[in-house]
Amino acid sequence: MKYALFLATLSLAPALAQAPATILIPREKVSFTCTDTYFKSQRENFLLLDETYPTCTLKMPLALRQRWPGVRTFYVIPRVSASLHSKNNKGEGKWQPLTPLVNPGPDPMHRALSSRGYEAIELTGKLGKLSDTAGQNTPDTVSTGGKITVCVAPVYQGEDACKTFDVAARFKVYTR
Repeated sequence: MKYALFLATLSLAPALAQAPATILIPREKVSFTCTDTYFKSQRENFLLLDETYPTCTLKMPLALRQRWPGVRTFYVIPRVSASLHSKNNKGEGKWQPLTPLVNPGPDPMHRALSSRGYEAIELTGKLGKLSDTAGQNTPDTVSTGGKITVCVAPVYQGEDACKTFDVAARFKVYTR
């Protein structure tokens, strides 16, 4: 029995060693900009409790041209969402889903970008009014997180065709 378990472990080791690692995006490189409906004011890296946000953009300047030099096409596949953390009057917190953050344009799950015009990956979403989502609780943080897979074409010998980036950033919610 121990021998069979040992053989199973050895057979899985190469597969695990070859699994692509995700690349963590530093928090400092992530910005979150939302525009409110009433004043059309832009809130960068913070939100206000009583405003409605029909347009929010998560922006990450990933080093794609340095990773894949030359004239290329980048294909962006996001799996990112925004969540709201709120606390009740006892100080107990809970997370509530807000919205998926997707590619702008007609196809939210797939986007092709030319390396010539690439500056940053941008994902968009609609948050609505945070106080409505929180209900009786007090909102304090909006979290954005998930994974973004970027593939490239053409792929040259010795290069990885795709890389997965891990996004995790939090933004404060304020009252007026």
